[in-house]
Amino acid sequence: MRARSQLCLFVAAVLLTGLSIAAVAKKANSRADENVAVILGQAGEQYPIYGVGGIKVSGGHHGMWSSNMKSSGIQIDGSGVSAQKFMPVNVNTDFSAAPNGAYFVSNSAVCILSTAVGAAGQEIVVCNTTRNATITYQTVPGEILLVGDQSGPVVNSSPGKVDRFISDGKGWYRE
Repeated sequence: MRARSQLCLFVAAVLLTGLSIAAVAKKANSRADENVAVILGQAGEQYPIYGVGGIKVSGGHHGMWSSNMKSSGIQIDGSGVSAQKFMPVNVNTDFSAAPNGAYFVSNSAVCILSTAVGAAGQEIVVCNTTRNATITYQTVPGEILLVGDQSGPVVNSSPGKVDRFISDGKGWYRE
């Protein structure tokens, strides 16, 4: 009887030690960054996913106690994603377009794109809102407007067509 009690205590101690080691290993492997989820592959490889906003990982514990759970899910709610907001402007004459502006043009006009220097990564959006109107695009002296292989003046004469210009800090590129 005493041998059986000692055996039970020994087995309990081994199990407790094993669980403690697993908990310590899991704690040591955790990241300080709360905006990360790690996906474990079948061969033990790790795929970290970083993000802002809410990242929620559900299921996925394939350990000793939950080995029958085979489904996992990752949800990113996008609360930390911010979209660029444009300032809308209605235009019916020649105008100068500034970065982060959305211009809705209702008559033929010349659009002078502001300097691209200091505006790297920023955009200008121009929409032709009416029939029989042509928007002609120009840059400030010394800067370029790249539009693929188009030669001659850059224009938009299609009603409803939106032109999007993106700066690289030296010139404007039309999408």
